Amino acid sequence: MAELSQQWVVVRTKPRQEKSAMHHLAQREVTPYCPMFLQPPWHPRAPRGPVPLFAGYIFVRCDLPEQMNAVRFCPGVLAPVSFGGDVAIVDQGLIDVLKAREASRGYALPTEQEVGIPSGSVVRLMNGPFEGIEGVFTGYLRGGQRATVLLELLRGRHEVEVEYDSLALVRAG
Repeated sequence: MAELSQQWVVVRTKPRQEKSAMHHLAQREVTPYCPMFLQPPWHPRAPRGPVPLFAGYIFVRCDLPEQMNAVRFCPGVLAPVSFGGDVAIVDQGLIDVLKAREASRGYALPTEQEVGIPSGSVVRLMNGPFEGIEGVFTGYLRGGQRATVLLELLRGRHEVEVEYDSLALVRAG
């Protein structure tokens, strides 16, 4: 019966404190959830590995209003998100969709990594010696960790090998 009264609430965290807030909230007998996303590194010193999908926000499943103070005064939490004095509540269906996208990995992949980049697509190199240069994706190399990209450099076309996770699909318009 207690499960029926629990709802998913959007909570704003302190900067880069999502993990800390989740740890403390779990100790307070509420269920925290922070969807994660494998973001291609945009800079050599950028964080590698999964990062929060919604930086600075997490979802908390709790009883309203009984557990609101446990959430509000938790280390790492700024405040529950509210609109016009009403706490922002998220439907269970959205949480299910986010968890399904993460699958057993524990994080979601960019669409191009999940389904693959089609040959002939325009891509941008996000790090390395060719950072910021756009080229044409020509294919994956054995193992799927590296790929080949056709670049126009020095008055000619050159095929280069790059780390697959350093590519970003360039979207038209």
